[in-house]
Amino acid sequence: MIINQIQFKEIKISDAKKILNWRRKDRITNFQFTDIKDSIKLQKKWILDSYKKKNYYHWIIKYKKKTIGFISVNDIDLKKSETTWSWYIGEEKYFALGGYIPPYFYNWVFSKLKINKIYANVFKNNYNVIQIHKLHGYKALKKVYIRKKNDKVIKYIKMVLSKKKWDFKKYAKYNSDFPILNWKKNK
Repeated sequence: MIINQIQFKEIKISDAKKILNWRRKDRITNFQFTDIKDSIKLQKKWILDSYKKKNYYHWIIKYKKKTIGFISVNDIDLKKSETTWSWYIGEEKYFALGGYIPPYFYNWVFSKLKINKIYANVFKNNYNVIQIHKLHGYKALKKVYIRKKNDKVIKYIKMVLSKKKWDFKKYAKYNSDFPILNWKKNK
């Protein structure tokens, strides 16, 4: 069964090359707000700097012990009890598993971080992710936002999933540990 074989591990410096290679793929970077340089040195620095952030953390997604993707929690605001997040499957062979990942994250964020709202900023042309979010109970906010990326205008929407709307019962089996040892060390 797929759901019993998905795990999350803390990102280490040794993951830098893999993440950099994924992040530079067109199918991933085309839906990201920023582009990154092809620099393993900068990627390693980014990983080390992330351990010091109080409002951000990230993990490697594993399936059957194979490294397949990336997931992060961003802009954590414990006072407002809200956050944003992102994820992607870096390995094409496992692309179809992308829709299985979010419920693990939602269960963890709502239960362990005590967050009440999860926001997602999604490019308007990222139809697959918008549909996955709707399937999980997200509501799209009406406003369309605009941002420039590489001299191009990018339209994106904000979507929100509230703890009250999350179907804990339906996704009860989607539980996994999101280790935070490096994150906790630096807080």
